[in-house]
Amino acid sequence: MLAPSLASAPVVDVRSSTRRARASRASETRVVANVGRIINVKSSTGLGQLRAGAATRRSTIVFAGDDVPTPEDEKARFVPAHERKTLSKILPEQLLEGGVSLADAPAEWANSFTGFLGFEFMSVRTQNFPGLRVLNIDPPIFTVDDFLSKDECDALVASAEASGGLAVSAIGGAENENIRTSRTVALNSHGLENHPSKKAILSRAEYLLPQVEGLSKTEDAFRAPQAGESKWSFELPQVAHYSGGEYFKAHEDSFPINIAAEKGYQRRATILVYLNDVEKGGATRFEHLDVEVQPKRGKALVFFPSSAACMNDARTLHTATPAEDGHEKWVSQLWIASSTPPVPTPEELEEHNKQKAAAAEYAKLPRAQRRQMEKDAKKKEKANNRKR
Repeated sequence: MLAPSLASAPVVDVRSSTRRARASRASETRVVANVGRIINVKSSTGLGQLRAGAATRRSTIVFAGDDVPTPEDEKARFVPAHERKTLSKILPEQLLEGGVSLADAPAEWANSFTGFLGFEFMSVRTQNFPGLRVLNIDPPIFTVDDFLSKDECDALVASAEASGGLAVSAIGGAENENIRTSRTVALNSHGLENHPSKKAILSRAEYLLPQVEGLSKTEDAFRAPQAGESKWSFELPQVAHYSGGEYFKAHEDSFPINIAAEKGYQRRATILVYLNDVEKGGATRFEHLDVEVQPKRGKALVFFPSSAACMNDARTLHTATPAEDGHEKWVSQLWIASSTPPVPTPEELEEHNKQKAAAAEYAKLPRAQRRQMEKDAKKKEKANNRKR
């Protein structure tokens, strides 16, 4: 779990896939997400304040506690998303302007961010949505303007309100029954099964996320996948209503790892579509990131509550803040889930531990001896191939 002070921690250093940049260096930097690594930092002087890609050192990565690297470190160890205690942010002034527009960003920056998404979270067709704006680099959070049209939003609100099915419900692994006071209705009942806006949300999700393209047209679209199946599914879209003063306290959308293992699947992506404008209150606030998103009709908020390894990313902890009295908020939420890796049998686990122990012993051997063993193994393999 992240330290409570992480969101406000000062930027003290940056991580590179090949080297550490010294904190004393005065030059500004261009931040490029590097596929397979967290962030690659290339020095470049005279870039000025970033508007779409270049960034000052204070906008790169925040470290907390013992995770702060030292300049003496020669190599940066790759840390998977679910283990990271670092944040890669855009500039505060960019955030105030609504984020970084990928359509206006340098191609190198946009392509690198897209590659980073695909490697560590999910593939995203960023080029398909001109209204896509990045609010945070790592963990990745972005919005898409006009994800649903005004008419689609209004129709969904009217139908949910008239359905009579709105009720308080829990989320994921949350055990605190007081975590939320808002009400939801799933779009599989109360006459909402074939609502046009439900189909619109699913089709736009498929257009945005290629790994689930065509999923809504299959029989298993809403069937929970089982561990080891390498399958995707939608959880049934929901519509939620917040009256003035109602809330959804800080929570993660993903399941704790023990619950995900029991279920056989994990929530990989959240698409939250705001169905109305909220003038006062009602923002979605990410507790560790200094990021708040104010509801705007048709806008989608997209983030990834777990990594490609199906491990929950605690950095995405978020809160639905209360709308002020006299105001209300309507949202539609869609979770995309994937099957978790297969659970090994006792025999497979025993074999894995044997191989791990053998590899550890092999690593202790002198380099010359290891090379000779590799040569002998190749000779033996060639000899066996000739016999065949």
